[in-house]
Amino acid sequence: MFTAIPVPLLRTALALLLVLLAACASSPPLEPDQTETGELPDNAAEYLDRAARQMDGQPREQILLAAGESALEEGNPEAATELLTMLRESMDDMDPESTLYLRSLLLEGDVLSQAGEPAAALRTLNTLPAPRWQAASETLYRQWLEQRIRTLLELDQHLAAVRDHIALGTVLPEEQRQASRNRIWEILTAIPAARLENTTPGADSYELRGWLELLTMTRSRPDNIEDQISIIEQWRNRWNQHSAADVLPDALAYLVELWESRPTRLALLLPLQQRVGEAVLQGFMSAYYHALEQELDVPGVRIYDTSERSRVLTQYRQAVEDGAQLVIGPLDKEAVRALQRRSTSLPVPTLALNYTDNDLISPENLYQFGLAPEDDIRQLTRTARLNHHQLAAALTPAGGEYERIRELFEQRWQELGGEVINSSLYTGSDSYSTVLEQLLNVDSSQERADRVTALLPREEVSFIPRRRQDIDYLFLLASPEQGRQIAPTLDFFYAGDVPVHAMPSIHDGGADPGRNRDLDGILFTELPWLLEGGGALKQQLDATWPSASGAVQRLRALGIDSYRLHTRLGQLLNYPDTRMQGVTGTLALRGDGAIERIVPIARFSNGIATRLAPVSPDEALSPLRNAGR
Repeated sequence: MFTAIPVPLLRTALALLLVLLAACASSPPLEPDQTETGELPDNAAEYLDRAARQMDGQPREQILLAAGESALEEGNPEAATELLTMLRESMDDMDPESTLYLRSLLLEGDVLSQAGEPAAALRTLNTLPAPRWQAASETLYRQWLEQRIRTLLELDQHLAAVRDHIALGTVLPEEQRQASRNRIWEILTAIPAARLENTTPGADSYELRGWLELLTMTRSRPDNIEDQISIIEQWRNRWNQHSAADVLPDALAYLVELWESRPTRLALLLPLQQRVGEAVLQGFMSAYYHALEQELDVPGVRIYDTSERSRVLTQYRQAVEDGAQLVIGPLDKEAVRALQRRSTSLPVPTLALNYTDNDLISPENLYQFGLAPEDDIRQLTRTARLNHHQLAAALTPAGGEYERIRELFEQRWQELGGEVINSSLYTGSDSYSTVLEQLLNVDSSQERADRVTALLPREEVSFIPRRRQDIDYLFLLASPEQGRQIAPTLDFFYAGDVPVHAMPSIHDGGADPGRNRDLDGILFTELPWLLEGGGALKQQLDATWPSASGAVQRLRALGIDSYRLHTRLGQLLNYPDTRMQGVTGTLALRGDGAIERIVPIARFSNGIATRLAPVSPDEALSPLRNAGR
């Protein structure tokens, strides 16, 4: 069964086929009405394959390969897949040393990657070791490395991607090497701090060890740009043979300018009479005093209480008149919308602590940062796709904001090619059983049993209820208390084997293995602040402020990162691919002025929230290890 291939693509492919046929004296010509008029048969893919079969040996594979590559370039992976299927018939007979075979592996890897199968794509690219690609041609070797880098990043294999980039730099012309150094640094800054401890065994080259030491050293003083500048100079003296020693990545070279233009007067706008404002303030001031205790240069801070919503914009204007060079806040969503509706640039850079939910273009100097559920949904759905899930069910509480989150999930999942086959809302503990019974279609199973019982001349019919079998995973929005009741109910309805992906609200931030064992196996997103201890700053904050729930701890983390961002906005703005490791996640600035968080994935195991590690990089690294680099 052949699918439709676009006419422009077929004309290109057929033109190439004509050239190849003309070169083969034994090949019959194409019919005139199919070449001169430009008309193509309905079963075009079959026609292309049949025509290509008239050719002996390699030319048939060349035409199919060229057509498949063109299909991907023109944004038609379906056609590329069809042509690749035809090509695979001959791949077993191809010479593995041939350029044609190597190009076919690149095409297959690209098709798999675009189909959302990066792990399979990597296995295909690793079919042959690096020396085979190097021996073929510099062009193919570069294409192989570039494709591996893209695939490795899809799998969060940052170290392996850097290793490939180092290899790529050895075959790039001089004018392209700075861009490669910049990209290496961008990838390195995306590695979460918790994973750096596991990267040393893979650092088996001078270049890679140097890069990792540079990253570790600069991260050792995240709050002090002046110290980082000094640290970088020390690194350059020590690693004087490193490719980045003479010419630093642009984002690092920019630190001098960033330090000289840092804001020295901040305004903090928070609703101090509300619990959310108080929690953000606790985090902000903890980060501020922690920096002060380390004898770091800190700005002057003036705090404005915005508890009276009607006066928020008045207080914003007052903060600017008082000399603020950067404003952090407001926290109220409507106040952020009001700032966003301004037709002119804001007077000073402003880091709002909330996001608007509209499509308005933000004015210059407005940046938005917060704990948006979109960030968590993005990570959960991405993980689900990497785990080959396709059909989802959703279970969320009833209510406006909860239902908005469910709609965000459904939209994102469909964008990734998934399907939401059922969704349900619950209102309280008394509805879990009924709602889950309906969500899993167990009630339909019971109805069928009742009909059978009514028809059969028996007083008793043995019956075991069955749930629907087409759910790959369940998206869940619930509190810890709700989750502890929902998980056993899933078991009761024979759905204990269905993977559950939950929003961070499922985790209360505390360590209570006894109560949380009912949540075992549930996968969820969570801030590094609540998964990795937080170090000395966390200990100081917990000693200063009373213990708090997970929701309050997350708001404190927001306050910490809002303080640390005040010196980094310029860097994120000028080098948008740079990543900042924050306690709320890995932070990046989008083109619309919103700061996006990449948050870790965790799972309950024996009642304890444990951060999930990426897939082992051994397979990813092995081809280049075979090359002896």
